[in-house]
Amino acid sequence: MYRLKFKLFELFEIPVYLDLTFALILFMFLQSGATFEAGLIEALVLAFSIVAHEFAHALTGRAFGCETHDITLSFIGGCASMLSMPRRGYQEFLVALAGPLMSFALSGLGFVCLLLLPTENYFLFMHLLACLMWMNLVLGCFNLLPGFPMDGGRIFRSVMLLFVSRPQATLIAMWVGRVFAVLLGLSGVYYLFNGGSWAFLRIFIAIMIWKDGYREYQLAQMEASWSYA
Repeated sequence: MYRLKFKLFELFEIPVYLDLTFALILFMFLQSGATFEAGLIEALVLAFSIVAHEFAHALTGRAFGCETHDITLSFIGGCASMLSMPRRGYQEFLVALAGPLMSFALSGLGFVCLLLLPTENYFLFMHLLACLMWMNLVLGCFNLLPGFPMDGGRIFRSVMLLFVSRPQATLIAMWVGRVFAVLLGLSGVYYLFNGGSWAFLRIFIAIMIWKDGYREYQLAQMEASWSYA
């Protein structure tokens, strides 16, 4: 399906694209921010944080011979489209963990800067650092949840590969992820009817986890059949 997206820049020979749906996130931040400037800062910090998170995945994958076609920002976050995936469990573990580690590093950077830099008279700068700290903390923690094929789900699968085959590990990770998707979706429905913000995003991510986990399982089955052909 064709999706409208624009190339923002290229770094380490990896192009970064902005999907038009990211405008929804920008709009929501501008509407919910204390001021227009604060909302814009929140949206830009989120975009930067997601790109840094995805580059951590991409560059760690490159260390294992897995190149990335591009990185795309959309309203559900970011996606590093890797041309091939790590074949060994420890490689998948490190590639999946690299994104959350980058997020936690950026969160720590924001925290340290808030402590050390004189920001009392610079509200927007202080707001930027606070956003950098809290957004990356949430981003890192959320991605470690076992919603396969999110980072936490891939980490879980990499551990399961120590005990079972890749298709079996993927099947287990898929169903663990689906349980998480149901809980996430139900929380989204609850907040949708109780005035919670971003409820629709929870529901959409839950649907994505449910569908994409099965695609990963199908891919694992096909790869296994090719290896025996």
